[in-house]
Amino acid sequence: MTFLQKIKLIQGGMGVYVSNWRLARAVAMERPGVTAGTVSGTALDVVHVRLLQLGDPGGHLRRAFAAFDAQFGVEIGKKICERYFVEGGKAPADRYKYGPVQTLHAQDGRHTFPSPDGTAKPVSFNLEDELVELLIATGYAEVWLAKEGHKGNIFINFLKKVELPLIFAMYGAMLAGVTGIVVGAGNPEGLPGLCTQLAQHQAVTTELSVLYRDSGETFNLTFDPRQVADGRLALEPLQRPAFLAIVSLEMLVKALAQGPSQPPDGFIIEHHTAGGHNAAPQGPMKKDDLGQPVYGEMDEPDLAAIRQEGLPFWLAGGYGSQAGLQKALDAGAMGVQVGSNFALAEESGMSPVYRGAIFRELKKGSTDEALVQTSLYSPTGFPFKVVQLAGTLAEDTVYADRRRLCDLGFLKQRVLSKPEADGSRRLLQRCPAAPIEDFVAKRGLPFNAEGKRCLCNGLLAGVGLGQVGTQPGEMTEEPAIVTLGNDLEGVRRLSRQGQTVYWARNVVEDILGNS
Repeated sequence: MTFLQKIKLIQGGMGVYVSNWRLARAVAMERPGVTAGTVSGTALDVVHVRLLQLGDPGGHLRRAFAAFDAQFGVEIGKKICERYFVEGGKAPADRYKYGPVQTLHAQDGRHTFPSPDGTAKPVSFNLEDELVELLIATGYAEVWLAKEGHKGNIFINFLKKVELPLIFAMYGAMLAGVTGIVVGAGNPEGLPGLCTQLAQHQAVTTELSVLYRDSGETFNLTFDPRQVADGRLALEPLQRPAFLAIVSLEMLVKALAQGPSQPPDGFIIEHHTAGGHNAAPQGPMKKDDLGQPVYGEMDEPDLAAIRQEGLPFWLAGGYGSQAGLQKALDAGAMGVQVGSNFALAEESGMSPVYRGAIFRELKKGSTDEALVQTSLYSPTGFPFKVVQLAGTLAEDTVYADRRRLCDLGFLKQRVLSKPEADGSRRLLQRCPAAPIEDFVAKRGLPFNAEGKRCLCNGLLAGVGLGQVGTQPGEMTEEPAIVTLGNDLEGVRRLSRQGQTVYWARNVVEDILGNS
């Protein structure tokens, strides 16, 4: 039996820093070998840069960066701290300093496409060195802190839709000895193989999604670990972590398991009731009276077909109880992944402001259906669960009052411009949550931008790291957006209907019992 097959409970890798190192560490230490704590890999570079500017409470990040430098004989962590650390923390009215922008640079220096001779040759891009070092170091630091002082399982979760930082942050996590890598919100084909290559510090290439490209045009992002810090990170082979793909239906399981590239080591089968991003319903989009996508029988996974592929899997979305775990085991799963119950635990990164607001709603008797709704707010086009809290982007008035801008850009789409007179085109980046005129100027359709919320800023605000001064009004902070799953039964049970706080150990005990 592999270590994966012993894991019954995987803590979900939720949002931006909700699944932080404190939560993941607490889960992994509670039932070592049976549980897996998960850190969110989304926007770690921004999260850590902002925590440093808050004075790095407890000194944990500086300690992790110092460990990184000591392990590899570099000064990458030292340089990061020198750039961003603010002794005692920034003033509340001061804006956060931004890190390096995630901008693509063509390796041959070109700015237009196709090639000067008119042929559609593959184009390779890279990111600037400062950003690559930041992504690697922050991926390392978050995992290093989560792993400190125990030998339990620590996973890291990524969104496939957030393409540019993924392979660099994944490599940083691997340098810290991450046990497993989990990828959802898109098809992760090819990533298990890249994981194997990175364990040997080999140069890797991943294809970028680019809209309006012609047949035969390929745009790649490349990374050679041996080019970082003169190869000092690539001295010894790494232990390859397990790779789990988050999918919703058996078709993608079959395609990944039987495809030409290296398959995942296992799957998390996520039901559409889970929090965060969900797969869109099969078939034409239908909406209910609240504007929510309507799911039906076609959106239920065929677990028998998934079992036939012979790879381990876990069930997610409404399985956060002992009964849910038993149901999953009876269906042939190794166990369950649980998010929402952990998101409201004291160790989670969710701001106490919003955790308290959710508990107050539960205490008042708000139903799950009223409190969590499925929206089409996400710039990705994926359905996205939103907690209906006053003063957040769940309210149309708050959304309408917010000035549209895209200053972080994790969910930007890459598109080719319309051809110029000489046939050349430029690679552009756009976001449906940016100013609509900017989106339309980059070949976007206005209706695709209507109602889109800025998840980058909103999710950062949800963990207390919202930018200051981007909106009208002195010291106005970015409004938050908060996500949970549709099933809050476990949260109600653990919090006594919103009357008391609870911890990660309580969630583990609630689900695993004495097993």
